[in-house]
Amino acid sequence: MKPPKGLCWVLLVALLCPMPWVAHAGGQTIKGIAIVGNQSVSTAAIQAVLQSRVGQPYDPATVEADLRALFKRGGFADIRVERESVGGGVRLIYHVVERPTVLSIRFEGNKKIKEKDLREKITIREYRALGGEELARAVETMHQMYEEKRFFLVDIDYDLQPREGGADLVFRIKEHGKAGVRRVQFVGNHVFSDRDLKKVLKTKERGSFPFRRGKFDREGLAADLALLGRHYLNHGYLRIHIAEPQIEISKDKRHIFLTFTIDEGQQYRVKDIRVEGDIVTTPEEVRALITTKPGEIYKHELVETDLQKLNLFYGTLGYAFANVQPIPMPNDTDGTADLIFAISKGRRVWIDRININGNSSTRDKVIRREVLVKEGDLFNRQLIEDSRAQLMQLGYFENVDIATPRGRRPDSVDLNFTVKERPTGTFNVGAGFSTAESFFLTASVSKENFFGRGLSGQLAVELSKIRQQYIINMTDPHFLDSDWILSAQSSRTVYRYPEYDRRAFGGGFSLGHRFMKNFTASLGYHAEDVKALNFQFTVPEVFRQNASGLTSSITGSLSYDTRDNRIYPRKGLFVNVFNEVSGTKLGGDNDFYRINGAARFYQPIWKGVGGRLFGKVGYIKSLGDRSVPLYERYLLGGPNSMRGFNFWTVGPSLRIPTGPTSGDARFVYGGNKMVQMNAEIEVPLYEPAGLKAVAFVDVGNAFAEDEPFSARNLRSNYGMGLRWLSPLGPLRFEWGFPFKRRDGEARTVFNFTIGEFN
Repeated sequence: MKPPKGLCWVLLVALLCPMPWVAHAGGQTIKGIAIVGNQSVSTAAIQAVLQSRVGQPYDPATVEADLRALFKRGGFADIRVERESVGGGVRLIYHVVERPTVLSIRFEGNKKIKEKDLREKITIREYRALGGEELARAVETMHQMYEEKRFFLVDIDYDLQPREGGADLVFRIKEHGKAGVRRVQFVGNHVFSDRDLKKVLKTKERGSFPFRRGKFDREGLAADLALLGRHYLNHGYLRIHIAEPQIEISKDKRHIFLTFTIDEGQQYRVKDIRVEGDIVTTPEEVRALITTKPGEIYKHELVETDLQKLNLFYGTLGYAFANVQPIPMPNDTDGTADLIFAISKGRRVWIDRININGNSSTRDKVIRREVLVKEGDLFNRQLIEDSRAQLMQLGYFENVDIATPRGRRPDSVDLNFTVKERPTGTFNVGAGFSTAESFFLTASVSKENFFGRGLSGQLAVELSKIRQQYIINMTDPHFLDSDWILSAQSSRTVYRYPEYDRRAFGGGFSLGHRFMKNFTASLGYHAEDVKALNFQFTVPEVFRQNASGLTSSITGSLSYDTRDNRIYPRKGLFVNVFNEVSGTKLGGDNDFYRINGAARFYQPIWKGVGGRLFGKVGYIKSLGDRSVPLYERYLLGGPNSMRGFNFWTVGPSLRIPTGPTSGDARFVYGGNKMVQMNAEIEVPLYEPAGLKAVAFVDVGNAFAEDEPFSARNLRSNYGMGLRWLSPLGPLRFEWGFPFKRRDGEARTVFNFTIGEFN
């Protein structure tokens, strides 16, 4: 602790001023040195710091140095030097006042913050000397802890209670309750109403609803000033001035009143747009990148967009540190403003080293193969941003940061990719109840980044009273470190329908390749051996004829993918078209042609609210005399298609007798064509926990060979639910309600699933 400045000056004046007693003492010998007032610090320890010694001549400058050394040593709140004359010399007496030793620390009045948390944050410790600065820091720290919980008006005082060997430190805390913003008002606003400006602010008034808590913090006020200024700039008010908000507190210290004083000025329109400075091509080509047009109201956010385009344009040409400065030149006479983009391109730079950081499980090569620039290439900002987008699309990372520090040469930069990995393994479980299957259970284990090599695989199991299905697949998205995609899949299924049993075992593989930017094409082969057994007499003969046999087919697919994340997408489009041809010429027993199409569209709407549109179409046609096999036909219903209907109950059906004397039952045999559309809106309920509400509408149906596609015959349902991004994966709790419910259909269908809608 530093000595008080006043004390230092008094001592300095006392020691140096030409007073008679000083002149009389000059040249005298120090006959003795005494230490008074020390309790915990030994006399020997203090004397060891002093330069003044018995037998040496008395020197005021040396005494001053002793004072500085003792204060620097610490542990003393005050030090005073007294000189007394003795025979033939002087005796120095050092009066010291030690800082109190803290014997105990107590907190009184704290209810909103635990004593344990307060002790952990402050630096004061028991059985150590207490410093004034340390005490002030402790009080400030406790104030900050309360502010984090919105207790801005808490009173914190302290008291030192002396006792033998030191003192007890007691912090007395008075909590006034959470302060909330009761009213926000504006002075000087004429263009926008108070209501309009309140919508801009981050700070909201306390309301009657639980989520309108009137949260107040000073950082939020700074953001509000910026938001208000930006709002006016986006409407052409270039000379906007907003003073620091006035803060008033109610007498009970529970309500805060904010007043913003605004000087709006006048609105300006853009008159002329010019580019000046380093023009690498032509002024016309550079101006073509600018979306702001003469005659329009000046909009700051539009100018910022133009600024980003120009920086990207120069960065694509290798100018990594180009500086583009938009300069508005307002004219108060006619209310116009010239807009000048001043460009300083700097020097061209090349990429020196590409460094990968933060990847603990993902191998470097998995990341580097998504990077579109190489070491030694000319700097290209567009390719670097595209590289970041491709890394995020993998779904392996929560975030990817890119830094471009200077390289080893003046004309080079390093490219540092810092990734934050996310768990890529998921365990999905689903359970439900349907009239067709009774209780059923599904489970799957999948991994999107096996061994950090970018391999993806899945093991899925579905079990129910009448169904067993086992699936295993593996995909290498960069086979042999190329752009080729190799996939392999195998499955075994057993279905025990009321009318017959179906058993199948098969597998296949495909080889695909990426082309252009977002397209992928693949070609593959699939084989499946199916056996249909134990037919009941109620099954029509037409469905028994080709119910068993080998399906040997060639498959092909084309996909287009712009999703921002392939595992947890929030924005983008995915479209896939799948073709399959099966025939006896390929060694199989079934001849048919199938084409399926699927599209998924994701779009953020507002503040975490997201919209999703899914669509599927399918068509299958027999290429021989026999009808399409029963097990290849389209059926809808269930948690991943029509959520207001039980599993596989939507599609063409027959009424068949259940026995010689009993009635009949509905037999859903499926269609040779289908259409399905799903629309969803997700609303965040509690972002930190990943809890969301969802509302949805499903439309679709399957049609038999003699039925055309018809909008009149489409079935539909609506519903709502909850979704939680749990450690096991996305949990879905959804209730579906059919429109125009038919006889035998449930009024409400509940679906519980772990996994995304697909």
